[in-house]
Amino acid sequence: MASMSVAPPAFLSPQGHRVQAASHVPQNARRIPQVPQPQPQLKLSAAAATCAIAVLGSRQRQHRLRFCSGSLSMAAGASARTSQSSSSRSTGAAMHAGKVETFLVPGPIDAGKLAMAVAPLAAHIDLSCLVFFGLGVKPETIASVAGGSLGIHGMCPVFIADCYGIIGWDKKEKRNIELMEKGRGSEYGCPGGQGGEGVVVVAFRGKAYAAGGEGGSHMVVASHGKAELAAEAGGVSFGGYAKGCYQLEHSGDVVEIDKFQVASSSPAAVSSFDGDAAEAASNTSAAVGSTSAAAYFPCFCRGFNKYGADGVEPDAFASSGGLGGVPIFGMFAHGELGPPKGSPVAVSADEEPTSQHEIHSSTSILAVYA
Repeated sequence: MASMSVAPPAFLSPQGHRVQAASHVPQNARRIPQVPQPQPQLKLSAAAATCAIAVLGSRQRQHRLRFCSGSLSMAAGASARTSQSSSSRSTGAAMHAGKVETFLVPGPIDAGKLAMAVAPLAAHIDLSCLVFFGLGVKPETIASVAGGSLGIHGMCPVFIADCYGIIGWDKKEKRNIELMEKGRGSEYGCPGGQGGEGVVVVAFRGKAYAAGGEGGSHMVVASHGKAELAAEAGGVSFGGYAKGCYQLEHSGDVVEIDKFQVASSSPAAVSSFDGDAAEAASNTSAAVGSTSAAAYFPCFCRGFNKYGADGVEPDAFASSGGLGGVPIFGMFAHGELGPPKGSPVAVSADEEPTSQHEIHSSTSILAVYA
């Protein structure tokens, strides 16, 4: 069967010529067969649909203008930078270091709903990597948005994890939400997840983050049964096993991969725990001071399967763990990667610690970003 393909992005050169991006798929990547799907039924009013189309069209026009006027923008930026005061340069450097922007798109999910939620990210020219943690949503649906509607696959690496469960920041409810696959965990004698559907979107912005690069901390996600969940060389690694991992290539093909990792050179701290969640969060956040976002990889035998309710640990992080109002992203894992249980491992901008690592079971891994 034909592989799923989204046309590679086309750009205008400064001379006005149309340039088509080259198509490339790694030899070891596994193409995903295209599965015929019905057209998504968008439950939008005519006014909302018109607004969505206008937003997407505006985003793409903005990107074309950026490429066409690239040399002028660079010259103007250089001129502006030379006139900045030392105070302004310090502020700009802090902003340039990077940030993590993350949110949950709750189900039911279709391409239109996901596109409207993700569209604002297409306006950022500092995207280093985009990661989607999906529950009950086909990778092809996510790829059709990132690669088709928005063309983000031409801007930065795009990864998709098909998950046993997800954790993400609900903008409407202003809290972190847990969702676990229906019945997941019952194979180990647990009650089983309560079901749900959604996508957690994680935008890594700035030079502090790099897909597959070097850094003091490394988020690693591997496909269960297909790849070894192993720590990266140097610094501290954290993450877990997902059901499957995928990458959206520059060619527009969505391919199955063994694993992916996103490195960070910004200050961070990571801890592994199976005890008091609030205490673990408090100790971890204290190691970096101010926290902008956090990654969370609990075993799927935790969550509802441990507490009989969803969101117990994220609520504890917020109420008494020092992470109130901090967006969390992550997934329920089938095997968790992190440092040994105990004190958190901190990473500063100037120092990369040498840490031991373990593949845990029935454990939660928490990583906080300054």
